[in-house]
Amino acid sequence: MLMVDVAAQPRLTTAEWQAVTVALRDVERFACAAPTSQREGRLARLFRAVTGIEKPTALADPRLDAIRRFVCASRRNVARAREIAGELIAFGYSRDQIEALRMVAV
Repeated sequence: MLMVDVAAQPRLTTAEWQAVTVALRDVERFACAAPTSQREGRLARLFRAVTGIEKPTALADPRLDAIRRFVCASRRNVARAREIAGELIAFGYSRDQIEALRMVAV
């Protein structure tokens, strides 16, 4: 039988888990956006107008938005997820927490 040390498990706050939930909803609606630094082109705007899929809104807290973008990217673009993982590390998240987020996303 495998024993799990609960105290050693990566922890996230309620707000952080809510950011994960928002990201998973974005994934379900196919609304995971490209990096926010990119401008949306005419074709993308036309696609959104025709399909009704809205561009996701960034969360007010940059730490939580980084979680949302990471979970989204983990489902759609692994290279982008690696970039965002660097942001998460800069925000103070541990590698174990980031791996837990990745596992939830997949």
